[in-house]
Amino acid sequence: MPLTMLPLGKSAVINVCRAKEPTRKFLEGLGMVPGALITVISENGGNLIVSVKDSRLALSKGIAQQLLVQM
Repeated sequence: MPLTMLPLGKSAVINVCRAKEPTRKFLEGLGMVPGALITVISENGGNLIVSVKDSRLALSKGIAQQLLVQM
């Protein structure tokens, strides 16, 4: 399911990123790689604050929809 569907406070494992190559490489550099645990901290207008590898990151709704996760 897309990351945007993950409830607040819940954690999931990143399966795949469907973004274009430059965006995917950027996200991988931030630690958003397949197999990484990701937690939704807050949501505002579809945009998300997430926790990945002890870091908090802000993601736009468009980017979050391209990250597929599994609970």
